[in-house]
Amino acid sequence: MTSRERVERTINFEKPDRVPFNFWMDRRRMAELDAKYGHDFRLTHYGTDVIESYAVFPKFPSAEYREEAGTNWMVKELFDDWSEAPDIPMPDPLDPDIYVQLDAHVRDYPDKAIIVNSPGVLTIIEMMRTQESLYVDICMYPEEVKAFFDRISDVMARAAEEALRRDVTALYVQDDIAFKNGLLLSEEQLREFVVPHWQKVIDVARERDLPVFFHSDGNVTDAWDLFCHDLDVRMLNPLQPELQDIGEFKRRYHGKMGCYGGLQTSAIHMLSPDELRAHVFDIFGKLGEDGGLILSSHDIDYAVTEEQLDAMVGAIKECVY
Repeated sequence: MTSRERVERTINFEKPDRVPFNFWMDRRRMAELDAKYGHDFRLTHYGTDVIESYAVFPKFPSAEYREEAGTNWMVKELFDDWSEAPDIPMPDPLDPDIYVQLDAHVRDYPDKAIIVNSPGVLTIIEMMRTQESLYVDICMYPEEVKAFFDRISDVMARAAEEALRRDVTALYVQDDIAFKNGLLLSEEQLREFVVPHWQKVIDVARERDLPVFFHSDGNVTDAWDLFCHDLDVRMLNPLQPELQDIGEFKRRYHGKMGCYGGLQTSAIHMLSPDELRAHVFDIFGKLGEDGGLILSSHDIDYAVTEEQLDAMVGAIKECVY
């Protein structure tokens, strides 16, 4: 069974031969392992099943940043007054340079599941203004925020139209809407300010009968129904098990919405190989029955060792149906 076939069976809630998987790490650690094993070491060395193609990300104007210890910190917002927002230029969603990486993935990895990453309006605006400013903006300048979000999502929807002309597996919308204790915005605010812009992009996939994945860090329990019933999301990422009841998620949504994630990212670098194997088998037992699970992580800590990665991946490949 190819990786693509494995993923397609999984997201249709059918049993593959084994659980498909992917993982993400601190980008500095990934660069080190790429240097050791070659480009795309996760695919070539560990045999991951999923490729997230970040190609479809038009270059929006950005705030000023400084890099420190692998993290970019905003030092100056893009604009100070919402009267400036209508004059901020939008990128060209048909710029061919945007799709170079995606075209290479489709060409070079025909047997892998390729999902097209599409950052949402919150992700893009947070490259321009701080999160704290945005929450004030929503209360103080609601119409200006909506108009600006509309311009952004028009670009992203057009980019999705172009990207999904390729032979890909799914569209992957990404916006962080939660922290460890719950949602950053109320469900009402999400529905008013954000959901219409997700929907605009998701509709592009629906028109092509492609499934939709969605990423948000944090505890998104209060948005589960929104993702499943309103947006018809097929796979939710990363569904951090230390923050929400993944067993309850499985009971409520199996056959409608599955998990692309499940691994407890914050702990992986602190677990022994035996503990890692036990963790993988535990998550597979809770989420993997009858398909609906692609095991993955968010960003594994820089301190992770190859011994730990070997144990994690080895255990994943033992999760057979």
